[in-house]
Amino acid sequence: MAQSRFLAVVLSLSGLLSGCGSAGNNGLFGWGRTITVLAELSSRADPIEHARVKALLEEEVREFKRINPQLNIRLRALPSDRIEQELSYRTKRGLGPDLMLLASNRDLIDLQDKGYISPVQLSSQEQVNFRGSFLGHLRHRGQQLAVPLLVFPSLACFDRKRLPQSPQTLAELIRLGQQKHSFGLSSNSDGLDEVMSGFGVTLFPEKTAPATQKDQVLQALRWYREANLQPTISFVDNDEELRQGLIAGRFEWVPCSSGWLPTLERALGANLGLAVLPAGPEGPTKTILRMPLWVFGAQSSPRQRQLAKQFVLFTANIVNQRNMALELGNVLPVNPSIALPLKAYPTLAVMDAATKDSILATLEQKKFLQQNAEKVGNWVNYVISGVQSPNVVAPHIQSLIDAMPAMGNHP
Repeated sequence: MAQSRFLAVVLSLSGLLSGCGSAGNNGLFGWGRTITVLAELSSRADPIEHARVKALLEEEVREFKRINPQLNIRLRALPSDRIEQELSYRTKRGLGPDLMLLASNRDLIDLQDKGYISPVQLSSQEQVNFRGSFLGHLRHRGQQLAVPLLVFPSLACFDRKRLPQSPQTLAELIRLGQQKHSFGLSSNSDGLDEVMSGFGVTLFPEKTAPATQKDQVLQALRWYREANLQPTISFVDNDEELRQGLIAGRFEWVPCSSGWLPTLERALGANLGLAVLPAGPEGPTKTILRMPLWVFGAQSSPRQRQLAKQFVLFTANIVNQRNMALELGNVLPVNPSIALPLKAYPTLAVMDAATKDSILATLEQKKFLQQNAEKVGNWVNYVISGVQSPNVVAPHIQSLIDAMPAMGNHP
């Protein structure tokens, strides 16, 4: 699944904040009572999800403003490719935002190096609102660069009318393709973990993890090659083509984000099936866990920073996190103190199962993969298209894995 996938809550937040963010007579610096929020937008948004999340968050903002009646919130929402331009412009003029909601793949280390963001200090009591592992993977050199808002797991989405059950293994997926069932798969580097992990290839190693074996990489690449030889299995390079392909009937099955569910449910109704992604010969698929991230601007006054942090913690408390999960039905909480009634919510149960098989990438690992994304995508496409054999490409993938920073080896 593409790491730059838009998380629908970003647009929702932009809509509700723009309606209640007038600075009034206070101006931008009115006694530190105004906080500015910059939200990252993406063309991969799910339009139905916008309205649902907006209605929920509007109530949260009203409650937060009831506690802080003098607070004003101003927001400018921008697409991903304009975020850094806007940050540069604002920062040079001393008008950097106080708070930003960014996609999980954003290079936070680079933003910190450029002076756009600064770490947030969380007390031990404040940290209990977030799973410890989530916070740990968002630290750089011992500093907390971000905190998560929600979890959007990676799933398998399929049309039950045409494909009664999702394949449980990657081998079964190919067999179903041979039986003329249509599948859409990702050909870019962002989906590499969805296949490689099933063959025991550790793209994001921990410090003590055993080294990946070269033959495991080779077997994974051979699977890519065999899958592409099936006429009804197609590799595409963007999420929108996968989502629209399932809606239009071109595909019976695609890997998907839980953020797509509102649109898919409207299009397919009761025929929409959900499952965890197929396992490989070495075990379950372990996709990267993706979350929208709160980050804090570097030019806030102490009062603005405190207000921004209070709002973030408000969105992470037990009541609000539980409400988001149950009312939206396609997100999971980041607060570990919540036990969801999974038996009563089958979709959440599938999402919970998918999350248990997910992995977390450190900020250093994300940065490394982004720097090498183009070459990795090219290598995979060489195999898929038949330009290069798996034997030729496997050493290149292996060299990348060997060079990947391990968790625990932070600079």
